[in-house]
Amino acid sequence: MLSTNLVKIKIICTDKTINYVFQVTEFACGGFVVGYRFSHCVADGPGAAQFMSAVGELARGEPNPCIEPAWCRECIPNPSNAPIGELPEPSGLRLQYLAMDISAEYINHFKNQFLVETKHRCSAFEVLIAKAWQSRTRAIGFDSDTQIHVCFAMNARPVLHQKLSVGFYGNCYYIMRVSASADVIANSSIVEIVKLIKEGKKRLPLEFTKWGNGELSGDPYQITSDYKTLLVSDWTRLGFAEVDYGWGQPFHVVPLTNLDYIATCILVKPSVDKPGSRLITQCVVPGRVSAFHEGMMSLD
Repeated sequence: MLSTNLVKIKIICTDKTINYVFQVTEFACGGFVVGYRFSHCVADGPGAAQFMSAVGELARGEPNPCIEPAWCRECIPNPSNAPIGELPEPSGLRLQYLAMDISAEYINHFKNQFLVETKHRCSAFEVLIAKAWQSRTRAIGFDSDTQIHVCFAMNARPVLHQKLSVGFYGNCYYIMRVSASADVIANSSIVEIVKLIKEGKKRLPLEFTKWGNGELSGDPYQITSDYKTLLVSDWTRLGFAEVDYGWGQPFHVVPLTNLDYIATCILVKPSVDKPGSRLITQCVVPGRVSAFHEGMMSLD
């Protein structure tokens, strides 16, 4: 390692100061790692990736970013009567980190099944999250009537497409929840579970509008440490993997998951020389990792 440089950028909000932190570590081989911490109070994934892309453009000598940043915060709903959930409490569980490289053949196996049975297409994210939800449910061994949940962040920009400018870089995501009994998830086919996830996605316009009007009884943004809930995210299309600081696109982009009591599953692009996908999970206790991994690797 040659050197490590740490840069902090302070952003002043109405009620607090938020630090953006960059750390650049250079290695003797000539490679480097850029670490970046941002707050969801300021930006979501696409917004943060847009900011990093602008940093890359300036690093390459461009006088201005190709996408001009736009504030547009006044376009985001701010319901005064919307309930605000509490921060997650540590549950006492310590969930095990596990990263899996998933081949393109594996993904296409389930995508083809879905196409044959439904005459419709599905995404790699939908396939892998359905598989992870089922494998985790089987590995944990919930009682059959236990209601379990998968929550995933959805980009709400399309709902506000007539209001938001192209350069909007703020926070505009919505957390969708899909629920079913453990018996249904453990014993359904992946095709059937993908259908559940797709039906959940279709609810975005209606639920986001209801939230914006203050018509929801609960806080959809509340993150929970409840072991029955799996929080998933798709990092493959945010734009982080396309940032260019002058040496081309990064070899690999990976998020840090440092809350080991919140069950998470994140889909990222694999290293540039590998096809398929990479799934980063922290969703079961150590004693259940082997069973979860075996379930993920099976093609049933």
